[in-house]
Amino acid sequence: MSPVPVGSLCQYCKGINVETISQPGGHAHAHSLAVIQQSAQQGCALCGWFVTLTWSREIDNEMREVEPPTSAGRQSTDRFHVRPVGPGYLGQSHICLTDDTGEYQTTGLEMCRLEGMCLTTMLFLNGNTVLTIATGDLAPDDCPIPVCRALSDTASPETQETALSWLKQCEVEHDCNNLSIPGPNNTYVLPGRLVDLRSFTPTTPIIRLVETFALPGNITNTPGFYSTLSYCWGISPFYNTTSANLTSSLTQIPFNILPQTFKDAFLITTQLGTHFIWIDALCIIQDSLHDWEIESAKMPYIYSLSRFCIAADATAVAEGGCFNSHNHSPQHPRRKEAAPLIIPSMLASTSQISRLYIYPRHHHSTNSQAPISDAPISTRGWCFQERLLSPRTLHYTSEQLYWECRQDSKSEDLINNTQGQPWGTMPGALAQLYDPTFRPEHVVRTWYKSIVAPYSRRSLTKETDRLPAIGGVARVYAHLLSQAEKRIRNAETQTWVEGWVERLKVKQYDLVENSAYIAGIWGHQIGHGLSWRRRKGTKKPVAGHGRKRTNTFSWVSVDGPVEHFYGYIEATRLVKWNVPLLNPLDPFGGVGECEITLEGNVIEGKLGYYHHGDANAGEWRVFVDIPPDGELDHGTVDIGSVDIDEETDELADVKASNGLVVRDVWILATSMRNTLDVYALVLVQSVEDDGKVRYQRLGLLWIKSPGRMPVAGRAPRHTYRGVTCRNTCPLCSSMVDSHGKEFHYKTLALLQMNRDEAFQQIVIV
Repeated sequence: MSPVPVGSLCQYCKGINVETISQPGGHAHAHSLAVIQQSAQQGCALCGWFVTLTWSREIDNEMREVEPPTSAGRQSTDRFHVRPVGPGYLGQSHICLTDDTGEYQTTGLEMCRLEGMCLTTMLFLNGNTVLTIATGDLAPDDCPIPVCRALSDTASPETQETALSWLKQCEVEHDCNNLSIPGPNNTYVLPGRLVDLRSFTPTTPIIRLVETFALPGNITNTPGFYSTLSYCWGISPFYNTTSANLTSSLTQIPFNILPQTFKDAFLITTQLGTHFIWIDALCIIQDSLHDWEIESAKMPYIYSLSRFCIAADATAVAEGGCFNSHNHSPQHPRRKEAAPLIIPSMLASTSQISRLYIYPRHHHSTNSQAPISDAPISTRGWCFQERLLSPRTLHYTSEQLYWECRQDSKSEDLINNTQGQPWGTMPGALAQLYDPTFRPEHVVRTWYKSIVAPYSRRSLTKETDRLPAIGGVARVYAHLLSQAEKRIRNAETQTWVEGWVERLKVKQYDLVENSAYIAGIWGHQIGHGLSWRRRKGTKKPVAGHGRKRTNTFSWVSVDGPVEHFYGYIEATRLVKWNVPLLNPLDPFGGVGECEITLEGNVIEGKLGYYHHGDANAGEWRVFVDIPPDGELDHGTVDIGSVDIDEETDELADVKASNGLVVRDVWILATSMRNTLDVYALVLVQSVEDDGKVRYQRLGLLWIKSPGRMPVAGRAPRHTYRGVTCRNTCPLCSSMVDSHGKEFHYKTLALLQMNRDEAFQQIVIV
C-alpha cells in the first residue's frame, strides 16, 4: 500500500502532518465549504472523505451531534481547520474538519502514525533520486496522535517479545488470577494430565503426557504453572490420546505427527517461560466416557487457574497452526474493508518525512478486534467459555497478535487498547460480577443477556454438548449467585434496619430454589428465565416427524440464537423440579428429560394464524374469553401475537387453514414489565403414560398495553366481539372499578388475579 501521491491532494491537504495538526486550532484548511466540495470533485481524496463520509452523526457517543453543513440556509465563511479529537471509545484519536466558530464539525475519520523513524532512499542507477519512503515517524513528545506499530509475522521475535511484555505487565499490575472460583471444599482443582514441555526445544521437540498428581508440590502449588489452548478441531482426524496409546504417551508423544496448531502452542508456551500446557485432545482420553466426565467437569477450574490461554484465531482446523502465514508490509492494514489514506509531508522542525495514516470509520464496522470476533473459533460453542474463563488470552489472529485479560486488551499495532477498563474485554465482563454491590438479580440478568444470548449464536458439532459446553460458566455463576445471596443474608456492611429489609426481600424466595440450575435457567427469577424467544430474523425450523422435543421450557430446547425479556415483577413461582443429570459428576452439564412445577395464573385460550394479505406473511395470535365483569359483556379478545418456538406438523395444518382452524392452548403469565405489559408462555397439554397431565411450551406471548399497540397497516391488532379494534373499544381505554381504581380489562383478562380458579400448579416438560 503506497502513500498517496502528493499531486492527488489539494493545496489545503498537502501540508497536513503531525506538527501542523497538533498546533493550537489545528491545520489551517480552506475558507469555505464550497472550496472543499470543489476540491473533492477535482480528486482530492481527503476532501472527498470530508464531504461524502464524515458529515454525519456516526459517533454521537464521542462527539457532539452536529447538523450537516449542507443544510438549507446554513453556509459558513469562516476558516476551516483539520485537528485531532479524542481519544474515542476505542482509544483511537479522530480527525475532524471544523470551522472557526465550532458550529460545523465532521466525525468518522481515525488516524495514527508509525512507531520509530527510518528513512529509505531509492535511487536509479544514474543517481537520480526517485522516491524517499519513511517507514516510521518522528514527532513531538506531546503529539496527541497515537502511534501505530508496523506488523510482522506473528511467529517473529518481535511478536514474541510483545507477548512476553504484556504477560509480565499483567502479572505485576493486575489481579487477574485472583478471580478464580474455589473448588469443592475450597480445594485447588487441577487437570488430571498435562503436556510436559520441560524437555522441549525447537530443535529437539521432546514432549510427553504427565499425570498431575505425580508432579512435585513446588510446581503444582504455584498458581498458573500451565497454559491452555483454544482451537477448532476441524473435520479431519488427527492424533489424540486414547486408551491404547495412553501408556506410550506418558513416555513420549510423537511430535512429528501432531497438528501444527499444537506444535505452535508448544513453542509459544515455552517462549513465555511456561513448561506445561493443557490441550483437551491430548489430556483427556478421547475414547473413555468416564475420563471425559471427570475432566470436563473440571473445565472452569482448568481454564481459570491457567497462566494464559493461546487462542488459535487464524484457522478453522487443527492443522492450520497458530501463526499467520503472510508478512505484513510496513504500511499497517488497519482494516480490510477500508484502505488507509497515507499522507506524506515534511516536518518543518526536523526536515524529516512525516506520514499520517487516516482511516474512514464506518458506523457498523468499528470493531477494532474484528480478527477475533470474525475468527472461526468465535463461532464455536466450546470456545466461548474457554475465552470467558481464562484470566489472560493471547489471540493469534490472521492479522496480528491481540491480548485480552480481565482488566485490559491490547493489539500488537498499539491502536486497540481499553486503557485498563475491564468492560472492554470478554473475561473482564465476568470480573465485574464480583462487585460486592451486585444483588442476585443482577447476576441472573447478566447470565441471560451476556452469556446465553451470545453463546446461543455459536455452533456445536454435537447438539448434546449445548449444556456441557457452557457448564463451566454456569458453575461460576452458581458461585457468584451464592455469594450475592450470602452478602444479603449476612448484611455485614449494613445497619440492622437495612439488613432486616434486605433479608426480608430474600425471604420471598427459597434460597435453595434460587440456586437451582435447570437445563440452562436459574430458579432465581424463574419468570425471567422462562421469558425467551428465538431471536428475530432467524429461521424457525419445522419439527420433524416423530421428533420429540424435550425440556421445552428452556432456551436449550431450540437450535439457534435466543433473546430473553426481563419483567420487573415475577408472575410465577418455581415449586419443584426434577433434573436427571447425564454426568453425575457435573450438575452443570447435560441433562435428560426434566420436569418443572410452576405456580401461577393459567387461563385457557385459542391459537390461530392470520395472514396479512400475503400467503408468506402472517402471525400467530392468541384469543381468550372475557367473563361478564363490570361494564364489559362476555366476548372473545385477541390479546397479542406469539413467537412460536418451532412449527410442528399440527401447527403447520393450522397455518395452512388461514385461521379457520384454531388450537386449544393454555397461557401462563411469567413476568410483567409493568402492570400492563405481560410476558406469558403459550402451552399445550400432553398426557403421558402415567395419566398425569403435563404441558409443553409452544412459544412466548407478549401482551402489550393498549398504548403500545399499533392499529394501522397490519390486521388484526385485536378484536372485540369479533370486530377488529381501531382504538375504539372499551379495552383500549382505562376503566374505573367500584373502588375508583383504574385498570385495563385486557391485562386483567390474562392475569385474573382475583380468581382462585386461575391460580394453579402445572408441570411443564
